[in-house]
This record gives sequence, C-alpha cells and structure tokens, in this order.
Amino acid sequence: MLSVQWVRKRGLFEVNRKQLPLLLMLIAGAITTLTVYFKGLGLKTMLIALLAAMVIFGFIGSLIEYILNSFDRNQNSEVSDEGEVIEKEAVDQPVTEAPAPETEETVE
Repeated sequence: MLSVQWVRKRGLFEVNRKQLPLLLMLIAGAITTLTVYFKGLGLKTMLIALLAAMVIFGFIGSLIEYILNSFDRNQNSEVSDEGEVIEKEAVDQPVTEAPAPETEETVE
C-alpha cells in the first residue's frame, strides 16, 4: 500500500496548488465548449455556458486548494491534550537539541 510519505519522497503527483483552479477551469471550458458545439446550440448560448462553467469550476478549484492547504497546516502542527501547539520537524532536517532551561536555585 502506498503511503503519503512514499509519494512525497518520490515527488509523485506534485502539482502546484495555485494552478489547480486554472487547470480545472481550462478542462471544464474545453468540455463545455465541445459539448455545446456538437449539440448545435448558438454562439450566445455557448458563451453563457462557458462563462458559467468557468466560474463554477474556478470556485470549486479554489475550494479544493484551500482544503488541501488546510490539511498541510494541520499535519505540520498538532495540538496536545494540554492545549499546547507542538510543531513537527521536517523529515529532511536534522534533529537539534534545544538548550536546557535554566532553573533558579531557591535559598531556604
């Protein structure tokens, strides 16, 4: 079974997410134009259908982009039971140790 780490490590399915709405709009526009043309509808109907398809699929693409980005944000930081945010370190970066906090000595 493929894991997310395996796919990311090999760079498979790497798509610039900013281009996702544009790609969906282009594909939807092409399909809409061909469908309306082969049905024999007029130019005005074709342009209205094309505009509607591009607006709708542009919105859907933006929504998908937002959802994918929110998944990445949630994966990069987790919330512990105490409500503290724990940042995950990237796999490629070496692990570094933080200096121990200094404690004050109390005199009794």
